[in-house]
Amino acid sequence: MNKQLLDKYFKGHCSEQEVAEVEAYLSLPETPAMDEWMMETWEAANGEEATPKPKIHRLWYRVAAAILGAIGLLSFLWQAKQQVQQQIAVKWDTLTNHSNKVQLFTMPDGSEVWLNAHAAVSYNYNYNQTNRELWLSGEGYFKVVKDDQRPFRVHTGQLVTTVLGTEFNIATANKADGSIQVSLIQGKVSVSMRDTFTKVLLPGQMLQYKNGEMPVLQQFSNEEVLDWKQGKIYFDRTTLADALTKLQQRYGCSIILDDASLADKKISGEFRTDLSIDKILSTLEYVHNLKSVRVNEYTYRVSTKHN
Repeated sequence: MNKQLLDKYFKGHCSEQEVAEVEAYLSLPETPAMDEWMMETWEAANGEEATPKPKIHRLWYRVAAAILGAIGLLSFLWQAKQQVQQQIAVKWDTLTNHSNKVQLFTMPDGSEVWLNAHAAVSYNYNYNQTNRELWLSGEGYFKVVKDDQRPFRVHTGQLVTTVLGTEFNIATANKADGSIQVSLIQGKVSVSMRDTFTKVLLPGQMLQYKNGEMPVLQQFSNEEVLDWKQGKIYFDRTTLADALTKLQQRYGCSIILDDASLADKKISGEFRTDLSIDKILSTLEYVHNLKSVRVNEYTYRVSTKHN
């Protein structure tokens, strides 16, 4: 979030997508960018220097005094923020998979969403009324009911995947470089980033997008992309960096690779998802001459084993 977008929002110049982005931000418990924007707006209205800046909690007392005078701008904005937060709490819903097992959710239009471990989707109150828009974090598989009037859209970072009726998989946290993968199983989808590109995928194609770079289209293996739906973790000449990143996502933990020279080491193998992360790391240790150390309940470190 930035002050330019907030200024645009309160002036009523935002697009529908930008409005959704700002309102989702304003619903958060802490909104430092909003507080800073409000402070600068107040100072500009009063002709004050930007520095030194008073503490936020003292600013509200000054606003109360100003209301008794001529300017009530900041108070108005603060109240508007509270109203927006209250409205958003009602308008938005989030489906979260807090477990290590796959969970299936059925949307109001009958579309099915499978969420991998620790994944989540958010949607607003207009879903299946004026739109069918979801925001995904983590990994999800979508089986979409066809509706020519209301395209189904999944937002992941800056990407928007648009479909009418199809089945596809999106992963946002499986790669060490932070890239997003959209894999089409059947039907047709378009994946776009505003003012940058639009790519149409055919069955068997995967779009991989890394922030700031043009997307890459490639073929993919159903066995590897959809392993999680089969209760498996599958690696096929996967780099160690990506393998550890996938394990992080599946088990909700942090795995630190201490030796950067190991990042491109190729890993192959198949594990059941009911195995513990300790058991999987122990197997990788044995097969690939690695050493893993459990730092605390949620953190592991992996390095080269020195004989």
